Amino acid sequence: MWFHKKLIIKLNSEDTQFPIEVLNQTDITELEIIGGNITYFPEDISVLVNLKHLSLISTKISTIPRELFELPKLTYLNLKNNRLSRLPLLTQKTKLTTLILGRNYLASIEHALPFLPDLMTLDIGHNLIDSIPENFQYLKDLQRLNLEHNRIKYIPSFLKTMNSINHLSLNQNKFSAEEKRNIERDFKIYLD
Repeated sequence: MWFHKKLIIKLNSEDTQFPIEVLNQTDITELEIIGGNITYFPEDISVLVNLKHLSLISTKISTIPRELFELPKLTYLNLKNNRLSRLPLLTQKTKLTTLILGRNYLASIEHALPFLPDLMTLDIGHNLIDSIPENFQYLKDLQRLNLEHNRIKYIPSFLKTMNSINHLSLNQNKFSAEEKRNIERDFKIYLD
């Protein structure tokens, strides 16, 4: 039997605790938490075994547990506009197809890439990333890649061979004039 249960929670800036009562809702398939000033994210999220979509938007969370990535049905994870400076060390492959990490403080997600083989959409725009690591090549199904507003100076040649990518955002990085011309020629995109 298929069921769909979505829960949306809007927090105020005074709310500093993760809404722990959510963990009693083991049948939810979508959870969206917006706002707040959350200082701690519980490892007990692992009880939400039916969760497919999770959004933690503008919660000011700075760390997330590995257990979040181990949810067995999770395919969509949106952690946009928080204070993440790193991802947890993953130990098993995820089922994520969409990962949104825009507007955080990430300098790298390199260690997580081998555990994200099914990713089709990756948004790491508006972070502190300064290079594209070789292991991006693990993302064989990647279609949409947002790298805008980072500190990237150079686009490695292997990115050109990733034929599955049909949307690439690179604006507002630290490219030289020559690198911009190369990108515009090779990827047929215009950079601001």
